[in-house]
Amino acid sequence: MINIRDIAEMTGVSKSTVSRVINNQKYVSDEIRKKVQQAIDETGYVANGNAVKLSNGKNYTLGVTVPYNSACYDTLVNSILFHAKEKGYQVLLLPTYYDQHAENEYYSLLERRMIDGLVLTSRASRLADWEKLSSRGRIVSTEKIDSKEIAMIYPDRKKVYHTLFNDLSKQGYSKIIFTAKRGPSQSVSAKDKLDCYQEYFGDAFEGANFFTGIEGYQSGVEWAKETFKKVAVPEIIYANADDTAAGIIVGLKEAGFIHKKDYQIIGEGNLPYSQALGFSTIDFRPTEIGSEVIEYITSDQELVQRAKEPQLIKR
Repeated sequence: MINIRDIAEMTGVSKSTVSRVINNQKYVSDEIRKKVQQAIDETGYVANGNAVKLSNGKNYTLGVTVPYNSACYDTLVNSILFHAKEKGYQVLLLPTYYDQHAENEYYSLLERRMIDGLVLTSRASRLADWEKLSSRGRIVSTEKIDSKEIAMIYPDRKKVYHTLFNDLSKQGYSKIIFTAKRGPSQSVSAKDKLDCYQEYFGDAFEGANFFTGIEGYQSGVEWAKETFKKVAVPEIIYANADDTAAGIIVGLKEAGFIHKKDYQIIGEGNLPYSQALGFSTIDFRPTEIGSEVIEYITSDQELVQRAKEPQLIKR
């Protein structure tokens, strides 16, 4: 099998010169570049991909942690994949299932230089030593983190929660409930949502004003059918995702309640569900965030901490 040493001997140049030609680097004359390239073409030599990567000091691979396969992350992940490909990077999707041990293993990929950078989405819990983690490699979070050492490009969820609950309060609504995947003690976004809710509507209690453990279409269907056997349907249901909202609409329809007649629902994600079924939703701008995250992590930009303002879409 032809290797880089063979090409160097055939052309009378050094291995480092052959490497420069392979990697399209500078400091090689046109004459020598043509001579080396001709030898490569004639022998059918194929560069060892790992060797090329190592010579550049990069793997051209990024890690992206996601809790699990969920429609909530589809748009963000698709944006990251697209823009990473445009930059010549491949992406490892790293499911955590909110397991702290799994997350720690993924963090170690940076230390072992198996990836060039790590994109964090939702996490199991707060990490105490972000400074130590950031020293291992380039990291950026797509949610807000209480740290000055970690780059983050994230939606300002708390701001849009205030906007939503303030609007509902001004419109005179008082019977409002919301759903979440994880409770306020486990999720920063759920805690922010609860805090904003209580600012406008008073004390809230799980099982009365908010419900956890709900995510996805089928989960929404089952939750709606079971829950509203026991409690009255409120004026407003704020679901934690558009597919969950769609399931709730179907579950309540089976129970004899009609959306926009007996109640209104608000979702999250601005997915086709919300447009098809005509309910309000919140767009957290994942396409823009995905693009900016890749631009940051593949560059030499200084630390950024940038909040993007979500859009409340009323239907």
